[in-house]
Amino acid sequence: MSTEALFTEQANDFDAVVIDANPSQAASFAKAATALGKPTLVGQLPGGLDVLDQADALLMPAHTWRFLPSIQAVKRSIDAGKLGEPCLLRIHRWLPPESTTESIAKRILPDTDLACWMFGGAPEKIWTLQSAANPDYIQFHLGFTNDGMAMIDITGSLPADDGYFSLSMIGGTGAAYADDHHNMNLLYSGGQPNALRTNQGRTDLTGQLQEFVNAISEQREAAVTLADTSRAAAVAAQVIESAQTKQVIEGKEYN
Repeated sequence: MSTEALFTEQANDFDAVVIDANPSQAASFAKAATALGKPTLVGQLPGGLDVLDQADALLMPAHTWRFLPSIQAVKRSIDAGKLGEPCLLRIHRWLPPESTTESIAKRILPDTDLACWMFGGAPEKIWTLQSAANPDYIQFHLGFTNDGMAMIDITGSLPADDGYFSLSMIGGTGAAYADDHHNMNLLYSGGQPNALRTNQGRTDLTGQLQEFVNAISEQREAAVTLADTSRAAAVAAQVIESAQTKQVIEGKEYN
């Protein structure tokens, strides 16, 4: 059965919609689902945001990177005031070569979103450095209000593997750190030590789905909104513009 037939013939058989489709289809499917009044969780959105501005039901873009347990812990510390005023966010994201099949805008979107989310708004200034010798490496600086700054570097030149991610947030009265090492343990039993990485599974997907369900049951806006995706996509575009022009770009506030 086609998606169109599902929406027209069996709409009464389901209460909510989760969409995992390519960008050319995701926005149109989400528009159809919300037009039926169905709460919708949808990924792959940056290319079709304009058609969803007037969504008729709860619409939650998929930002799985926000729902990693370590990232959630950092954000809770910020929101609780345990770190004081956020001052410096440092993110390293080192990707395996196969990641370069994605556009640079898509690769940097998670980190522009994390920066805006943790500082509570869009940056005022954007400055980017991109290596002519290695176009898969990009470093950008985002300047926020109250002299907050994010320094982010992303490269796609690691040997084929799982990649590596780390995040540090330094505030006025404290600091927090997160990475994707998943509690790696060193095992010594004679000879060379072995490293054992514990498996967290896809707790990010579980957390994201739980937030979607909670927003529906509590009849409230989801923790991730279309405005968040629009803001992150706009900042990503400005990062690329700065790389191309070699100029500081004046940011804009996105609600």
